[in-house]
This record gives sequence, C-alpha cells and structure tokens, in this order.
Amino acid sequence: MALLEVNNLHTYFETKRGIVKAVNGVTYSVESGKTLGIVGESGSGKSVSAMSIIKLLDGNGYIDKGEIIFNGQNLKDVPISEMNKIRGNDISVIFQEPMTSLNPVFTVERQISEPFMIHQGMSKKEAAKKVVEMLSLVKIPNPEAVTKQYPHQLSGGMRQRVMIAMALACKPKLLIADEPTTALDVTIQAQILKLMNELKEETGTSILFITHDLGVINEMADDVAVMYCGQVVEKAEVNKIFGNGSIYSHPYTEGLMISIPRLDTPADERLEAIPGAVPHPLNLPKGCKFAPRCKYATEKCREEQPDLVEIEKGHHIRCFYPKKGVRSNG
Repeated sequence: MALLEVNNLHTYFETKRGIVKAVNGVTYSVESGKTLGIVGESGSGKSVSAMSIIKLLDGNGYIDKGEIIFNGQNLKDVPISEMNKIRGNDISVIFQEPMTSLNPVFTVERQISEPFMIHQGMSKKEAAKKVVEMLSLVKIPNPEAVTKQYPHQLSGGMRQRVMIAMALACKPKLLIADEPTTALDVTIQAQILKLMNELKEETGTSILFITHDLGVINEMADDVAVMYCGQVVEKAEVNKIFGNGSIYSHPYTEGLMISIPRLDTPADERLEAIPGAVPHPLNLPKGCKFAPRCKYATEKCREEQPDLVEIEKGHHIRCFYPKKGVRSNG
C-alpha cells in the first residue's frame, strides 16, 4: 500500500481576475521508502500540489475537491490544528531557498531544536544534544561550533544541509523536497543529492522530489510524474521515462528529453526546444492543454481533452497518441 495517494486533486486560487486552477485533477502516489520525482516547467503546478498535501497555501488558495490519503488518513478533511501535529513530524519539507526559509535572527541550534521540543517534548538541553547529532548525520564538519552560528554565516550548501537536518529531525515518514538544489552550484548539488539518497536508505523516509531538472530526476527517483498546466500528463517508473526502448511517451515528455544538452551532440547542431510557453492559468486552451505547443497535435487534440490512461502496466499517459510510431507532425 502506498504511503501517500493524491487522487483527483483540484487546488484553486481566488483572484480579482477569476479562479486560477493551479492544480486541476492531479493523481499520483508515493510508495513507502521510495522517491517520486515530479518534473515540469515553472507554472505546471508541481509545488502547489505538494503544498496542498500539508495545506501550506496562500490565503486565497483552497482545495476544491479530491483526496490526499496519507498513512490511511484523508488530509483534506483534517483541521489545521491537527495538521500542525503532522507538519514537521510525519511530513517535513525542504524548501527551494534555505536563506529565505531559515530565520536570520535565530541560531542553527534554536531552529533545529524546535521540532524536537514541539513534537517530541524534549527539554532544551536534550534538544541541543540532538541538534549536534543531526548536523553530524548530514555531514557538517565541526557541528558543535555550527550550532551557535546564524544562517548568514554559512555557505549555501551548509544552509541546505541545515534545512535537511531540520526536516529529518523527527524521522518523518514523508519528505517533500521542493527544488532543494536549484540555488546551488553543480558540485554542491551532487553532494546534497548523494546525501539525500544515503539518508533515505538509512531512515526509510519516502521522498516527494520536485524539480525541473530531468538529470536530477534520473539520479534520484524511483518513479516519475510529469506535470503540465496543473495536470499529470505522464507517470511511470524512472526507467520507462528515460529508457530508449519504450515505444510510448507523452509529446511533452519527449520535448523535455530532446531539449537536454548531451555530450555527443555536434557543436554546430541546435537543440530542439519546445515552442511557445506554458499558457496562463486563466486562459487555458479548450482541448489538450499541450496542444498549442505540440508538433503532433490534431483537430481532436485541440477540441477534446484526453484522460490519463494506463497504456501498459504502471505507465500512464494523458494523450490520444501515446504510441510514438503512430504520430505524425500535425
């Protein structure tokens, strides 16, 4: 049984210009001890779907319908007072930019101590001891000294390790990593990804990993969900998405894959980019949301919206033409 099941989730935002349907019928699941990678361009609904799980939405945001089944409980119906007991304890988050997520006026010790004191009832002295243990776990050198420092005294990689230590403090069942390596250089990014994989093996924590970087997804994920315009357009095991042998794919996934720079690409050859941009959520196209940018789109695509269909075991695609061989440039 999956640890987390998101079923037909709709998350909307009320604005002066109308209702923004940021998440519009998303379905995915995270198995215990596994990593689900969610990938897509900016504005595809990745982060909003994840923040809906723990109800960290802006004041004008709300879950219109759907289910969020976590550990057998529907979080959609859980009041905020109960959610506060789940956040940081059973479900933790690593945010995209640690400098804006960590409080600049509190020491590292003060900030990592909070989950231990709030959720596990530890004394200040007991929590301080656990903070040193957590910093050692995430491989921060000289952890005793780092506990007394403030976020601005640490490098970007160190701050992200502090965020990971804070997120894993109470050994959560689910860790939501919202583009945790975006602001880091490639060397530090590799170290952070390696660390997260090691900690997953040690603690058994499941990970919901959000990114726009397919290379990171290939390295981190067991399963992949590709999102576009607030919908999942393809989901499968990672080897189905990245394997050259698959005869099925969504045109959007295909577009993302061929736009990746490769070492064997000739120097004079231009990368093929997906034309256009993600449509504004207040002005979505009538049929398939990707149709205006899809080179295979037909009149049917422009008029009708496809469902997310299982085309082979464990492989779901939202497209009228999921088989690569039957497509033709529309």
